[in-house]
Amino acid sequence: MAVAPSFQPLLVPTIFPVIEEMTLKQLFRNIIIDEDTCIAWLKSNGLLATGMMCKCGRIMRPGTFSGIADGKGWRCPEKSCKKFASMRIGSFFEDAHIPLTELVGFLYFWADNLQTTAFLHKNLGWGEHTITDWKNFVRDLCVEEFLVNPQPIGGPGHIVEIDESKFGHRKYSRGRMLSGQWVFGGIDGETKDIFMIPVQDRSAATLVPLIQ
Repeated sequence: MAVAPSFQPLLVPTIFPVIEEMTLKQLFRNIIIDEDTCIAWLKSNGLLATGMMCKCGRIMRPGTFSGIADGKGWRCPEKSCKKFASMRIGSFFEDAHIPLTELVGFLYFWADNLQTTAFLHKNLGWGEHTITDWKNFVRDLCVEEFLVNPQPIGGPGHIVEIDESKFGHRKYSRGRMLSGQWVFGGIDGETKDIFMIPVQDRSAATLVPLIQ
């Protein structure tokens, strides 16, 4: 087995800003025109590994293999080992059995707020259950990013809308939130900046200091 870092934290702060500035024409012409082009783009943006270390200590080599996702991955050159791993290992896409081109297309649609089930089914061919899973998974990753890196919002003359919600793990998620975790958050009506903070309870003693 390979020793792989996690690339999931890069998705929200690094990739979504890039995707949000992209046009649909650029997406289809420059990224998801084929699997190889898509893979190269994901590697260049830090969402797929460009190198892999085997647990035996040898540097694995890239190659084409049958029986693994995308048909491409890593193999240990050590004759007594010869272990291989998918190129998706350690990535946001590791547990998915969906072509990378479709997943990147979904991320683009999600970031551009094209998220209705009918739209995604028509353009990706996904079923309702898959669409719901992935929408929730990406949403939870965004929530985790704001929980890990909270920023103060608001200020004189700003109206901040606040609310609370309960979050838990999704099918593909490997985040740090506890099952049934209550989260208190708010959005600045002018700047659209948001904050999210995990809380143990929803009492005034807990929430008022956070608002102040």
